[in-house]
Amino acid sequence: MSIEKYTTQCFVLASYESGEHDRMYKLFTRDFGLIFAKATSVRKLESKLRAHLQSARMVQVTLVKGKEIWRITGGEEMPSITFLCKDAVILLERFVRGEGTQKRLFDHVHTLIQQSSFDERISRLLLYYLILVDLGYADARLIGAETIAEYISWSIDDLYTQLILTKDIVRPHVMNVLSEIQL
Repeated sequence: MSIEKYTTQCFVLASYESGEHDRMYKLFTRDFGLIFAKATSVRKLESKLRAHLQSARMVQVTLVKGKEIWRITGGEEMPSITFLCKDAVILLERFVRGEGTQKRLFDHVHTLIQQSSFDERISRLLLYYLILVDLGYADARLIGAETIAEYISWSIDDLYTQLILTKDIVRPHVMNVLSEIQL
């Protein structure tokens, strides 16, 4: 019987020491949602995975599903804009609960943190807005979409442009939502 390996992109949300040389990771993956995975001997100095599995990073990992937990068997850090990746990780760790795929949320955040031409302040506001909308906390039509289907069809470039036009409406809405959920 062969062991099935899964390769997926993920955000490393947090890590916790486990045993003498192991570490548990809280990952937000594109294909599986929020999971916990164990990396064996990753705290040893000679570990090849050690440099790639840092918190607040975007990583492509290879996972194996065990009886009780996921195991990380490989990983490679992916390029991203550092300030946005750190903000994304903080927000994802606070808001995402339970397993289950959230591919649209993952794709939105992943695409946004790859954009180097966007203004930093607008990018941050867009990051907050996307996460709040995709998780159901904020109103998707506030940015200028007539329907939810129209919002879903927009690319990150479209969302960025719309946010520039509606930032005076969206910023107070985001702040209000965050204060209502006490963050």
